Amino acid sequence: MFKKILKDIIIETTIEFSSFEMDKTLLTTLDENSFKKASPIQDMTYKPIIAGKDIFAQAETGSGKTGAFVIPILEKMLRATVPDQSETNECLYAVLSPTRELAQQTHKVFKMFGENIGVKSVCVIGGENIDTQKEIIGKGVHVVVATPGRLVDLIKQKVVSLSNVKGLVFDEADRLFDMGFKKDIEFVLGRSNKNRQLIMLSATTNMEVLSTAYKFGSVPEEFKLNEDSLLVDHIDHKVAMLSSDEKFSLLVQILRNKQDAHTIVFCNTQVQTHTVAEWLNLMGIVAKPISGKLAQNRRTKLLEEFRSKKIGVLVCTDVAARGLDIKDVNLVVNYDLPQEASNYVHRIGRTGRAGSSGEAISFCAYEDSENIEAIYELIEEKIEKLDLSNDDFATDICAKPRIDRRTLKVQTNDRNSSYEKRDNKRTKTPPRQPVQRRERVKREDRPKLPRVDKRFYETESYSLKEASVMAMSFLRITDESLLGHEVLSAGKRKFFIFGSKLTKYKFFIKPIYKKLLLPFMIETIKKAQLNLYVRVSFKNNTLLVSFSGKDEALLVKNNFELIDAFEQIITVYLQSRVMMHRGIKINVKCFKARANNKPSRNNGNDEEKMAKFAKKMKQKVLESDDVIKLKPLNGRDRRLIHKFFEEDGTITSTSIGDGAYKVIELRQK
Repeated sequence: MFKKILKDIIIETTIEFSSFEMDKTLLTTLDENSFKKASPIQDMTYKPIIAGKDIFAQAETGSGKTGAFVIPILEKMLRATVPDQSETNECLYAVLSPTRELAQQTHKVFKMFGENIGVKSVCVIGGENIDTQKEIIGKGVHVVVATPGRLVDLIKQKVVSLSNVKGLVFDEADRLFDMGFKKDIEFVLGRSNKNRQLIMLSATTNMEVLSTAYKFGSVPEEFKLNEDSLLVDHIDHKVAMLSSDEKFSLLVQILRNKQDAHTIVFCNTQVQTHTVAEWLNLMGIVAKPISGKLAQNRRTKLLEEFRSKKIGVLVCTDVAARGLDIKDVNLVVNYDLPQEASNYVHRIGRTGRAGSSGEAISFCAYEDSENIEAIYELIEEKIEKLDLSNDDFATDICAKPRIDRRTLKVQTNDRNSSYEKRDNKRTKTPPRQPVQRRERVKREDRPKLPRVDKRFYETESYSLKEASVMAMSFLRITDESLLGHEVLSAGKRKFFIFGSKLTKYKFFIKPIYKKLLLPFMIETIKKAQLNLYVRVSFKNNTLLVSFSGKDEALLVKNNFELIDAFEQIITVYLQSRVMMHRGIKINVKCFKARANNKPSRNNGNDEEKMAKFAKKMKQKVLESDDVIKLKPLNGRDRRLIHKFFEEDGTITSTSIGDGAYKVIELRQK
């Protein structure tokens, strides 16, 4: 028996079940269900299980581990002549699964292959009616597929007996121990027949699994498939380095570009799972959440709808990351990087099943960066980074829904008070109760949320190079010469007395205006479909942006309105990207205006005019002690108003609205 098989064998195998010594009825059943060829793990474990040996089989996700124990168990029962299990609480085989979904799936496989040969099986899991499960077991079953907690309950209630069990199966054994089921497993082993066969299957090596087996008198033979690689070759997996605020816009754009993809999106928490799903629905992308908080029948229904492709996007926690065999999942997105490195293998293993190709994209924000190193160590390789540009992010993102943490439902602003509803139930014609309006909270009394300055990126790393890559992704630049940094602090060395130090860096974009602004202006002109050339220069504390070309006439129309718009865009863009030099002036002009000896604008008169108007409005605000909204102004005048009150310091000015309909709101500080 060989210990290792090359990766490419996973894609294509020539071993047929007809070459096995197998009952004709079972062989026919397999053939009718399109199971003609055995996968390598199924070929590897068939004879040892038939021979009654204890085994520990390790194989990558998607390699066919369920069939690797179901098929030989059914063959063993046929060879021993399947007994009539009526009126008995004893079973021949018990299968432990870490999740309800995996237990249901395994039971379906037993039912699909076993019904024709007279094998009765039952699935006993939490979240479903235990009395119904007891009734089925009371009629006699050969195989019990269960989650640990429910099986322990049934054993304690003497509904299930393992005193004459022929074999125990620990499916996804590593996950059973990771999820804290060790005590339940030891209880099951302690109540089972000492001569029983022990079959353990796992995607990763877990010494706790083996030590428990040794503790209960089992010395399993180990079979490892692809132990040099935990990931199948035909999964293209990449990582996107970005900020947490950019995750959803990138996800939306990915799903829009891959509308035909059958997609699973993984999140780390239940609240995040339901938030992302509801947010996608608001964006017009049909998505459903699945988490441990949902009722079992609801989870089962959602998985069936996803399998039948009634749902295109399934957003879930790690509850669905193990063992689920959902065909045609060709895209997996890790919205959050898993906190346990082994879950990365199982998550992306939902795609690329049975030799088909698949794609996995993981989002790594600052808060995820500590998890990615553990993943690198586990898979023993770096994950290729995804090249991102502005076009990879959706720009029409709607407001994020608020999810109630207790009910996991979308919170709505329902103004109907609860006491009115109670009164309506008690009497047919209740007296109308006055609605108590909440006192308006003054602006200065509202809690101030910390403002995230996206011009800077702080991180801790042992490597300046790796930190720089993450910073460039966060700051959305591709030119490394634009990236500047300073060291905030230096911590302990990686290996006690040697190795690089854990250093805290602060990254920023250097104010090299030409390099930063020119690509942005070229892209802006292209998107505006203008036939213009642009030049950028910086001299004597003045940033000069000049235009030339066929569409120059558009720039000077309506008293240089388009030039004013470009100046506003440039100012906002630079202020959001870099710490600008103090006193810097921005001058936008075109050659047509210069040729006609026309000034680009009459800045002096405008500033005096708007300053006079601002003083008048200031006096009005101070006298009325109320909020005042100004009439709509053009972009240049709004900037002058904001500049006046920023220097004045007694009045707060805020722009409200969109586009040409923006107005300025004034209130006392």
